[in-house]
Amino acid sequence: MKITLVTLNYNGAESTIKLLESLQNQTDSDFSIIVADNGSEDVQQLQDYCTNKPIKIIRNGANLGFAGGNNPTLAQAFKNEAHSASSGQADWAVLINNDTWVESDFIARLKANLGPKKGIVGLPLNEGGRTAYAGRIDWLKPTLEHVYEKVSGDEENLYPVGGGLVISKEAYVKLGGLDKKYFLYFEDADYAEKARQENVPVEFLSEPIIHHAVSSTTGKLGSPLLLRYHYRNALYFNFKNAPLLFKVLTIFWSIFIFAKQFFKLMANIHPAESRAIMAGVIDFYQERMGYISKKIKVGIECEQIEDEIWGVGKIITKLLENIAARPELKQDFEFHLYFKEKIPDLPFLDNPIFRKKIIDQPFRHKSFVAYYFVLLPIQLWFERLDVMFFPNYMLPIIFFGRSVVMLTEDIYYEMRSKQQRLEHRLAYRVFATWATWRANKIMAISATSKKELAKLFDIEPKRIFVNPLGVDTPQPAGENHHGRYLLFVGQAFPRRHLEEALRAFEKLAPDFPGLKFIVVGPDKYNPPKIRQLRQEINFRLGAGRVTWYERVSHEELIQLYSHALAIIYVSSREAFGLPPLEGLAQGSVPVVADNALSREIFGEYAFYVANPDSVDATADILREAMTNSSLREKIKEHAPEIIRRYTWSAHTGRFMEMIKSTIHHD
Repeated sequence: MKITLVTLNYNGAESTIKLLESLQNQTDSDFSIIVADNGSEDVQQLQDYCTNKPIKIIRNGANLGFAGGNNPTLAQAFKNEAHSASSGQADWAVLINNDTWVESDFIARLKANLGPKKGIVGLPLNEGGRTAYAGRIDWLKPTLEHVYEKVSGDEENLYPVGGGLVISKEAYVKLGGLDKKYFLYFEDADYAEKARQENVPVEFLSEPIIHHAVSSTTGKLGSPLLLRYHYRNALYFNFKNAPLLFKVLTIFWSIFIFAKQFFKLMANIHPAESRAIMAGVIDFYQERMGYISKKIKVGIECEQIEDEIWGVGKIITKLLENIAARPELKQDFEFHLYFKEKIPDLPFLDNPIFRKKIIDQPFRHKSFVAYYFVLLPIQLWFERLDVMFFPNYMLPIIFFGRSVVMLTEDIYYEMRSKQQRLEHRLAYRVFATWATWRANKIMAISATSKKELAKLFDIEPKRIFVNPLGVDTPQPAGENHHGRYLLFVGQAFPRRHLEEALRAFEKLAPDFPGLKFIVVGPDKYNPPKIRQLRQEINFRLGAGRVTWYERVSHEELIQLYSHALAIIYVSSREAFGLPPLEGLAQGSVPVVADNALSREIFGEYAFYVANPDSVDATADILREAMTNSSLREKIKEHAPEIIRRYTWSAHTGRFMEMIKSTIHHD
């Protein structure tokens, strides 16, 4: 009788070597050993031990799971079974867990007990003082229990446990290998059911005993992941093998499981476990079997970068651009990007780390409301995301996964402003407020904004993560040759006081011949007023000294920044406000409102307007910004140290830390 012992190693070389050492001391040495390695990091340690020993190692090259890892060794053990017997061909293959050990007479007693048997046989496993002689099949259960009483005969609801499964050559010819779809759990029970269907005997021995350390390998995977495997595989096992009635009941059982976990998730009871179980149910119905990748899957809502890119769109663009520039992220992360209507032609989106998807709508007009609040969250029910980033200030009520939502205090005021359209105010009131209640993390873009958010929305501060924004380029070397103009960049909301700044410019323009004012950005006043205001001021000054562009290219904007006398951004309320920092990076001095945010970013190195509502106060500071050469030089001197604190690379790094924190502190 020729026996081959088969064991599987996955990052457990020390345990595997202990097993091999117990096999080296057998009283009967007439047997073979094959070790399969599932792409372990410690395979060299195992290889070194096996050097000059009669042990064959098969390198699978990747983690193929229990079935996928053992199948090549079974094929090796039983090769050429259709031809005449060869010296290396086994009559029996014994699957034995690598975290076990056996006594010195194991092989001798095994041969004595196998005798004339020809099917598959279960060996007893000692598990911490108790001996399991078999496993019990219970339909519609997420786990299978071991049987700790000796088994007599072939009881149809029992199966040989995979850590001590003996397969005869005749059985292997009829059954082949184990089902790789499981990857982990239920493969042994499935093999027993397959054997019975093919009339292959299923038997159990009371000796020799294998001594087993329970779940030393799978325990490393983490509880939620194990639950996902258990529930997915239980549904697959039942639907594949159960009697007809139980197959039908499997559908209703899965619905019950999903509904139960849904309500637990809504009640915030063990949310990580509930999400894992729900994911397992979805995996089964979408036929996503085999290995469940342990890469962190991050979703990002990207509607804001489909057309003109401002505000939120710029933040998303810079985040994705910097993710694409970090190749090391590919080992541990996948990023799933969701679009309303089209995927923009941006080169960095071609990076394979991104999985891009347009959310289909059955309408000619692609509705943002339908996309954001209904179709996207429904799609996300079926995605296997670990966390979803919503940068658009709002969290859909029917989204149930982990979420990070970017939020600013502007939303609090806009949901109460009559200048906003009613539907916008309602959307912010409902979905931004929902975000403050249900999002796992709120991303604020300045420390000042965090304080405001905590106060206005009554958010627990520890849920708010501060991630300041960045600027595109460092301050250029050398002296800038400034043009004769002041510059405003951004969407012209009333709180940014562009009207007051333009009227202040008109007051001092006669004292500065040739001085111009350039405006870049859309008019967001209600009703719009910049076009008319520009015409009136130019008429009164008798020249085209105010210029307005709704949009310029990135290259044109950099040029405007680098030649401006000053960047004007006198905003009484901002969560961050990029333009003055971008202007500073290009050598232009900032003129900003004197408030907590501006002081946080610029310290003493800016020109401050104490009363943004006052045209005269603004005019005085604009005059100072053009004439106070001492302060201008001091601002330029300290600009590099300010800019170093605000880079998109650092923003992306903090974003990744926030993602990890969200997942690990559910």
